[in-house]
Amino acid sequence: MLNVIETGDRQQVRTHIALFKERGVVNFEAVLAVPSTERIQHLALQPKGRERVSAALAASIKSAFESMNLRVGMNIEQILDLSDEIIDQSAEDNLALEDVLLFLQQLITGKTGKIYDRMDIPTFFEMFEVYRQDRRDALLAIREQEQVNHKAFGDPDRSSDNNTEEVAMKDAMISYLRKSNIKE
Repeated sequence: MLNVIETGDRQQVRTHIALFKERGVVNFEAVLAVPSTERIQHLALQPKGRERVSAALAASIKSAFESMNLRVGMNIEQILDLSDEIIDQSAEDNLALEDVLLFLQQLITGKTGKIYDRMDIPTFFEMFEVYRQDRRDALLAIREQEQVNHKAFGDPDRSSDNNTEEVAMKDAMISYLRKSNIKE
């Protein structure tokens, strides 16, 4: 994803981000499936990684803000500070670049709430926190569903120490059921 953003091709970025949406809504399951090696925290640790990630985030944020009619926006220094803060916070919930871009799309379209005429770092993070909470809720729901499925199928490694007793009990039940069916 970082390479796609660095090309500056907005259509390519939109096409990639569309893979993480379903009927116009963020598909958190797809976002959460992004490999950890492609997440902000890991990318920033690569040689020149932090610079690349910061530049990619700053360019995306600047582009998003230019799409909005803000009377008081952020200057480039504030946008760079914002992108650095996103990198620093990315480890908290293992954010991917896709998370930020999906949030920026929501911000532009007004799905994060009404933005009057200004944007600053605290306002950005207040709105971004709502996205992150929705993401956490989706993660918990996915984990809960996995646990339910695991319980429903039972533990495949579970076995009894008394296997011969179970076989004998099973044979006795089969024998009993056959005899009771013949008498009727």
